Amino acid sequence: MLHALAQGLGTNGPAAVTALFFVGIASLVAGSTPLVVLLAFMVYSGMTVIVYEWSKIVASSHSWVAIQRKGIGEWAAFFGGWGYWYYYMTGYAGFAILGFSSFAYVLFPQVGQAYPWLWIPISLAIIAETTILVYLGIKPSTSYVLYTGLAEVAFLIVTSIVLVVRAGPNNTLSPFTPAPAGGSWTTILVSMVLGIATFGGMNSVIPVAEETKDPKKNVPRALAILALILGVTLILSSYAQEVAFGVSKMSEYASLPDPGIIIYSTYFGGAAAALYALFVLNSFNSSAVAFANNAVRMSYGLAREGVLFPQIFARINKHGVPGYSAIISGVINAAVALAAGLLFGPLTGGIFLIVNNTVLNYLNHMLAGAGLIRYHRSKGTLRIVRHIVVPLAVSVALAAAILYEVYPAPSPPLNYAAYVTAAWIVLGFVVYGVLRRLRPSEIEKIGESGL
Repeated sequence: MLHALAQGLGTNGPAAVTALFFVGIASLVAGSTPLVVLLAFMVYSGMTVIVYEWSKIVASSHSWVAIQRKGIGEWAAFFGGWGYWYYYMTGYAGFAILGFSSFAYVLFPQVGQAYPWLWIPISLAIIAETTILVYLGIKPSTSYVLYTGLAEVAFLIVTSIVLVVRAGPNNTLSPFTPAPAGGSWTTILVSMVLGIATFGGMNSVIPVAEETKDPKKNVPRALAILALILGVTLILSSYAQEVAFGVSKMSEYASLPDPGIIIYSTYFGGAAAALYALFVLNSFNSSAVAFANNAVRMSYGLAREGVLFPQIFARINKHGVPGYSAIISGVINAAVALAAGLLFGPLTGGIFLIVNNTVLNYLNHMLAGAGLIRYHRSKGTLRIVRHIVVPLAVSVALAAAILYEVYPAPSPPLNYAAYVTAAWIVLGFVVYGVLRRLRPSEIEKIGESGL
């Protein structure tokens, strides 16, 4: 159960989230950042309830495909695989790899200015290292993520409590209201696009369900415990950093490349700031390992059924891993990361890929929610709150997030992210139509393998 939990913990990368996402949210809502993080957690908790309910029914290496197959049907299963493979690959390249390179530039700005191309060998080195970890087996990779991830969480929680205590009279409930954002709920809702992504990866326990002991018991447990861990850690950290820096100074916070480093250096000294920076870098690295594990298992599950990927992606090496899939995925990720970084720069390129893949995450959760209602209705096990109310509420929230991602449109080049997502979705349905015509026997079996 703990290793399965680590897979979701690593994908999220909580320390990396505090360094990357908090700045972005603060640039939109200033001192209302903790409110956005709290609301985002409520939405993602609803998304987790949907996955939690399905994890008691489905256990597969391509669980999203199996979920959509049982809930909606064949076309939704294909969309689940098509969308989530893309989500995992772009999350790996955008958040983990380019995020690591961008943060390294923040730590050593003079080196970055002197060698603006240095992010390229850094990115390739991280991809090589994480690909090797994934190739060597699920236990070594998730053990690394588990131990470093729990240390990271403990560090964030303890230091956040100290920051809150040391803030003394500066503690206030105003960060949990829209007042610091000018009282504008519209601004709060727009920022939820980035806010919900703060908890991205929280449900990435399910790709390792097929390899988990007693998965229909341990995967739901891991999801519930992980939601609690990430909720406490990220909400507390967002509030602690704000009251330490100053509620009225959050616009200045948003303009800094490394406000977290400044806060830790001011309150704890250089050694603690260096440790925080090390945890952030390791968090990006752990996220790369976890995203790679997810992508490899998705392509393996589809290849096993003869859909989208050739059989070479389903070959298991002596470490119990689809070895060829791990290597080829690493090469593809290198191409994606380099393309985005060269086009937009490592930071903007990373953000572009993150914004680009969130819609696919949201749409799949909405489909899973609809499928949950349909499945339990057919079985006569429908429950009002967890099978109807929660999925409907989540769908409304995610539909609003998708709307605000495209309108009002963000500034270039991020406004093109939605077009790329739309093109990928359209291409997916074209590919589905072609495969449905040329290889109907394989498509009919999609999502049926697993435990």
